Amino acid sequence: MRIACDTDKCTGCLACVVTCMDYHDADGREDTVSRRLYRKMVCPSGYTHYITESCRHCKNAPCMTHCPSGAISRDEVGWTRVDADKCAGCGACAKVCPFGIPRFDSSGKMVKCDGCGGGTYCVRICPNGALSVDIMALPKLIYC
Repeated sequence: MRIACDTDKCTGCLACVVTCMDYHDADGREDTVSRRLYRKMVCPSGYTHYITESCRHCKNAPCMTHCPSGAISRDEVGWTRVDADKCAGCGACAKVCPFGIPRFDSSGKMVKCDGCGGGTYCVRICPNGALSVDIMALPKLIYC
């Protein structure tokens, strides 16, 4: 399970990134870390692709198996979640994630997509329908 981005529909408006930050850090802290990663890719032809990425919630999540403090677990729906109280901030999860997804907040705790408790607000807010909840683990390839 993951939140997939259709690069043919994404315009790079960042509504998903802002919504993610608003949901996870409603208190308005200035050191908020987005759980969605944003990239702009310009092809040699000049065509531009935008993509946002987040945790792929891998079936055999290496971050979960390599976390020495047991801070990463899977909920009943299939989203992998981080318990900030257990996270030691050691970075083991970042070292083993093949997609480079884990980020760390100002307190050194790992943050990543958790499906917004089932709300998937980034999917709901996307004005172009570029985001969807996808049970496939492989991302769409981007061709230039």
